[in-house]
Amino acid sequence: MSATEKSELWIVTGAASGIGAAVVRAVANSRAQILALDVDRPKGSALAAETGALYRYLDVGDLGQWQRLVDYLESEKAALGSPSHIHLNAGIQVAPPDAPLSDYQLEAVTLERYRRMMSVNVDGVVFGLQTLVPLLSAGATIVVTASLAGVTPYAVDPIYAMSKHAIVGLVRSLAPELAMQGISIHALCPGAVDTAIIPHAQKTEDAKFMTPEDLARDVIELMSEPESGKSWVRLRADKPRYVIRAPGDKTV
Repeated sequence: MSATEKSELWIVTGAASGIGAAVVRAVANSRAQILALDVDRPKGSALAAETGALYRYLDVGDLGQWQRLVDYLESEKAALGSPSHIHLNAGIQVAPPDAPLSDYQLEAVTLERYRRMMSVNVDGVVFGLQTLVPLLSAGATIVVTASLAGVTPYAVDPIYAMSKHAIVGLVRSLAPELAMQGISIHALCPGAVDTAIIPHAQKTEDAKFMTPEDLARDVIELMSEPESGKSWVRLRADKPRYVIRAPGDKTV
């Protein structure tokens, strides 16, 4: 694990649970500083108390809140330094996990649910990049939590798949420009992970899920991955991750 220098500052969205919380816990074993961002104040505060991370409330779909976060980071730069590792992880599916699977289908999606999911899954990444990239120095790394649904079909929740395809396209397309600044960006595309956003109806006895801790290891390793702009797939904890390349991508 590379997060061993006191000067490192990790920023994690969707940090209060799931993959984000697992990343915070793993990085807390180093001397890095961690800023954990989430809309769940009780869980975020509890995680901060447990790990020593700094917790701040942030709705990732609200550009104004991102701008206020930047103001905070600039005011605390002497104490925190510049962000070195960004994990844009916040994500939801289009219906609550206790909803029937029929609620996830295109014809059943309400405007409110659609806008909220796109706000978190797409706006949250776009706004995070827009506001944080100007603060980064050469050598900084960004990992975005996408999904296997970002590179393959996901009939259970087509709108979710659309949002994750958008993120994969954004990472692939931004990588060359960021590389000129010495910044790397990666999309992590896991299969089934046992987190709070998984529909309960999918959690059958036969279903096999990875743990958030399995994916936290990938996030940390990708922070040192030199091949930028790729879509890294993890299907199972006992199988290596691999890249699904964009058409025309012949890099090795």
